[in-house]
Amino acid sequence: MNPPTSSWRTDWLPSALFGVFSLLTSVTMFWLPVYFSEELGYSGAQIGSIFAFQALAFALASVPAGLGNDRIRSRTLALVALAAQSVFLLAMGYVKSFPAFLLVFSGWAFMYNTLRLTMEMQLLKHDAGDRTSNRIALFVAWRFGGIAVGMIMAAMLLTAFDFQWTFRVLAGVTLLLLIPALALPPTRVKRQAMKSYVRDLLTPRVILFIGWLFLFTTHWGVEQTCYGLFLRRNLGLNLQQMGGYMAAEFVAVIAVVLLVGRRLVDPKAPHLLIVVFALILSGVGHLGMIIDNPWISVLFRMIHGFGDGTIMVVLYLGVTRLFHVERLGGNAGVINLAMTAGMVAGAIVAAPAGEYFGYEHPIWISGVVLLLLGIPLVVRHVRSKANADSG
Repeated sequence: MNPPTSSWRTDWLPSALFGVFSLLTSVTMFWLPVYFSEELGYSGAQIGSIFAFQALAFALASVPAGLGNDRIRSRTLALVALAAQSVFLLAMGYVKSFPAFLLVFSGWAFMYNTLRLTMEMQLLKHDAGDRTSNRIALFVAWRFGGIAVGMIMAAMLLTAFDFQWTFRVLAGVTLLLLIPALALPPTRVKRQAMKSYVRDLLTPRVILFIGWLFLFTTHWGVEQTCYGLFLRRNLGLNLQQMGGYMAAEFVAVIAVVLLVGRRLVDPKAPHLLIVVFALILSGVGHLGMIIDNPWISVLFRMIHGFGDGTIMVVLYLGVTRLFHVERLGGNAGVINLAMTAGMVAGAIVAAPAGEYFGYEHPIWISGVVLLLLGIPLVVRHVRSKANADSG
């Protein structure tokens, strides 16, 4: 294990680098359905197909990227992924036809997920003992801080230019990130037998963890296809107002991560109950954000951010505690695959449903699903407490 001492290269650099990248690519998160619908004239089914292919590309990248981080230095993979990202972003600034954009966007998604998983492994493969929770909180705060600032900057860019010129600018700046990425420290690599990964994954608690994450991430697919269009069509917001609305949620995520995240490392903390409370916040936030008053809606969206931010930290902690560091990449890749499958399911259902029935309906339905996901956790907590009392 690496010594549990703080280092700007192991702690701050991966977090800051991915935070800046998240800032640059925030335009690809919730704005694209607006671009597809209003400027390129894609139908709801086409928009759903694009995000389904994006999720498929995420899925195809998950296991190879995870295994790659166990066999190749994460720094090398990060450099390759950043260079490829720049190429795909540049291409998105030129293509307009549905088949061409589908192809380019799928390539971008493949390399995006490779980079995201690589930066997570760059952080998590450097063990820090009791500081693990602090480092995870820092990473999540930088990631969503970049998104928050990026939402506002994206609104300014899209107002001053357009989507296509914005993609070209982002491609150039992304290429510059190769310079600080060269300073990333080397990670531990060792070839592992595939049966070791299978043995890790085929345990009851890991199977339950993966299944729960699949259901949880369906709401991400709903958000990706319906969120931006809901703000545009239902609330009537312009691009700058949308940027402020979206940024408010991520400010909430940063706040809860910095306040709560670093306290979750305590093994005595009631992690299941914390996740249940976070799910309640997340679900209630989705239910309330469909109110057609923008100020009330954004308040509920921030409540949703409090819930999701807490769950993100617990997710990272869960991965580090479930698996050995030398098999962390491959196992995390499989978990990422399940999460991506959840996004696919959410996107495929939500995009056409939002177009035909209204974008608020997939959002509130996913809020109900989030609330229901707390039930098995409560049951497990009660059973664990009963077993402990009887023992």
